[in-house]
Amino acid sequence: MSAPLLEATELLRTVPVGGFLSRSRRTLLNRVSFTLERGEIVALVGESGSGKSTLARVLARLDTPDAGSLRLGGEDVLTLERGGASLAYRGRVQMVFQDPFASLNPVHTVAHHLERPLLRHGRATRAGLEDRVHALLESVGLTPAEQLAQRYPHELSGGQRQRVAVARALAVEPDVIIADEPTSMLDVSTRRGVLQLLRGLTRERGIGILFITHDLASARHMADRVLVLYAGSVVESGRTADVLAAPRHPYTRLLLSAVPDGADFLNTPLPVRPATGPMPVFGCPFAPRCPHADARCHDTLPPAHVHGAAHTVRCHLESSKGASDNAAVPQ
Repeated sequence: MSAPLLEATELLRTVPVGGFLSRSRRTLLNRVSFTLERGEIVALVGESGSGKSTLARVLARLDTPDAGSLRLGGEDVLTLERGGASLAYRGRVQMVFQDPFASLNPVHTVAHHLERPLLRHGRATRAGLEDRVHALLESVGLTPAEQLAQRYPHELSGGQRQRVAVARALAVEPDVIIADEPTSMLDVSTRRGVLQLLRGLTRERGIGILFITHDLASARHMADRVLVLYAGSVVESGRTADVLAAPRHPYTRLLLSAVPDGADFLNTPLPVRPATGPMPVFGCPFAPRCPHADARCHDTLPPAHVHGAAHTVRCHLESSKGASDNAAVPQ
């Protein structure tokens, strides 16, 4: 069996907080593990501050984890490239940033933004550079390419800017694209087009996409699998249809209850408590807000309970249900 295209194992990232006499460390990523296959879209969902962008930066090698491993095509890149990401890694893993207004240099033309990675990664020669730029623009639906290539970012709409950002990522022919909330700053009329463009890349080129979003509707439309991140920990994961149709973790239920059409499965609103005090050091990070939390939730990290095929939930309540179900089955 071949290795996953991208595999993160037990990624840990902490940062120092506090003053000189009260220095401590805050956990941004708490032993995050997942895989991404070729031609697959995995959605990473969670509220602001859950660690989504931190994970994106670690995967793009813009930040370094404290512990864990990151494998690309079976090779542990953190061990092989201790001094930072190599040009080869950056050529295989590209990132589309959230803000199309800030991710493009306003003093350069669209053509410049595409020519630079093409030349840097040896994907085109000076002789064929113009044709390659035009082909990239046409591949993301920007026509007439000859005119758009000479424009500056301020002369484009938000949706056009984001398509240029996607074209820039495609210029180096990557295996993985990390899309960090690529449509959050776009209006509804252009959002669908960008999502369809990303979805088409997996079908046409076999690119694996980590789609980071807080929009569960987009995740339902886009992703094959979903990871639910809370306070740097993956609390639930599985096939998108399974997780969003029958969420098992209270936090996933909370996220769905905030979607206009996502609370149909709930008979009553989820009575989530406001977070007060520090997060449990050893227990479930969601325990202070969970309406079902008991003493063990504050004291012990829940094990990963598998509910059905590849549907994993990290919750003491689900573990208890599993134990009760097993006890009820005659041996």
